[in-house]
Amino acid sequence: MTSVSYHISNLLEKMTSSDKDFRFMATNDLMTELQKDSIKLDDDSERKVVKMLLKLLEDKNGEVQNLAVKCLGPLVSKVKDYQVETIVETLCNNMLSDKEQLRDISSIGLKTVINELPTSSNTLATSICKGITGRLTNAITKVGYK
Repeated sequence: MTSVSYHISNLLEKMTSSDKDFRFMATNDLMTELQKDSIKLDDDSERKVVKMLLKLLEDKNGEVQNLAVKCLGPLVSKVKDYQVETIVETLCNNMLSDKEQLRDISSIGLKTVINELPTSSNTLATSICKGITGRLTNAITKVGYK
């Protein structure tokens, strides 16, 4: 296991702590790592980071949720296209939730992800936009945004 993978694994473990301060600090440390140009995630680390950040969107602590959303931005450029599609799909599903807070944080997350889509990959951006259009319409209809 490389030192980056080991460090990421430690952060992911701390993100499952019952202490909100540990979760916050681990998420903050992950944000710092993701902002480095030099970080490269292997497939397993990518999957685990994506899964954990999506889980943290449902955290009891709003600060942890907000930081998880902020992590999605730099993460988009570090992971493979199918991971970005997983993130978008989960955020769209969350927008159909009965929990208003989860819907709100997921819509912010979706905006963050779309803003950070690499402009060099028009196929990913096109694919995601086509995929979410109908789902967003359904979410608006279901939730009754006016």
